[in-house]
Amino acid sequence: MIFYLLPSEKKQSSMDLIKEDYFSIWEDRTKNRFPNLNSFRKEIIEDFELDTTPLAPAWRRYKGSFWDSMEFWCLPPKVQQDIIDKGIIVSPLFGLLGVDDPIFKYNLTYEDIYKGKTLRTFWKEVLKDFTPGLLEGATVFDFLTNQQRETITFPENVQIIRFEYIRKDKKVTNPMAHRAYTIRYIAEKSITPENLEKINFYDYEVIDIKNDANITTVVMKGEGKYI
Repeated sequence: MIFYLLPSEKKQSSMDLIKEDYFSIWEDRTKNRFPNLNSFRKEIIEDFELDTTPLAPAWRRYKGSFWDSMEFWCLPPKVQQDIIDKGIIVSPLFGLLGVDDPIFKYNLTYEDIYKGKTLRTFWKEVLKDFTPGLLEGATVFDFLTNQQRETITFPENVQIIRFEYIRKDKKVTNPMAHRAYTIRYIAEKSITPENLEKINFYDYEVIDIKNDANITTVVMKGEGKYI
């Protein structure tokens, strides 16, 4: 099994694309990939008195460098479906999300306090009993921020693949756009752990693959002519 761990974004659109009540769609697994998290989400929504309208798919709701650069709406249907099937978004409000799950616009971060603790700590405690089973024996392409990653408990037998980017001779410190182009290539070309060296976009290509226990780090370098 392969998963893509994808970032949520603070920057969000105001699109109104789905004319349904948010809570009424919760039991539909095609619209709510992780219904077992509903009770936790509902309490957070009520505690912060959030407005649950309007709704749009998560890939339409989130903006920012990662989602804008991915341009999900422009991808071929087969590639979109691959990202929907394998993608898991990590969110301070929803915990985990499917890429196509309808969500509303919200303004919460992992540093917001809920029940006397940060949402980061809250979700880490909730998900520690869930993500190990979900990711058991899987290969995970990890595109998360450090904050988001802290909420995930990885099982020992998971293979984690992460990426570093070098622009000319300097490490890229804000690589979200680079990560978006990377996942596009992975999904379009059906990349597996066995052919990571094939990944490329713009003038970036793989220059090194480093393995440390169950973590593989793919190092990509470009001249930065485009990003």
